[in-house]
Amino acid sequence: MAQALIIEDDEATRIVLRKMLERVKIDVEEAVNGMDGLLALKRKKFDVVLLDISMPKMNGEQVMNVLHKRNESHPIIVVSAYLTKERIMKLMQLGVKEFIHKPFNIEKFYQTINKFCPIQFEQV
Repeated sequence: MAQALIIEDDEATRIVLRKMLERVKIDVEEAVNGMDGLLALKRKKFDVVLLDISMPKMNGEQVMNVLHKRNESHPIIVVSAYLTKERIMKLMQLGVKEFIHKPFNIEKFYQTINKFCPIQFEQV
């Protein structure tokens, strides 16, 4: 089963993302801030990481700076409502692979996830 890590401080958003990923048979772990996310990434390899930008303690850009300095490459998708062209360019230089704008389109969400791990919709 594919493994995903959600690094997101907003509980409601984490719940929605978790349910969407579990719907397509992806096992999910959660981190409530960037520091917890970095600890999870040290402990385990994930098929995809959903990273928020605006968080307390350590934001998503700071997480990417740490990973870049450590020369660590992870399959990271930034999920944020605060994406400017400048921020996208900087995050891509730090290793972000894809971006999902909040509020997001469900079909585009799954298309993006599918780039990193095959999704399997439940048969109804």
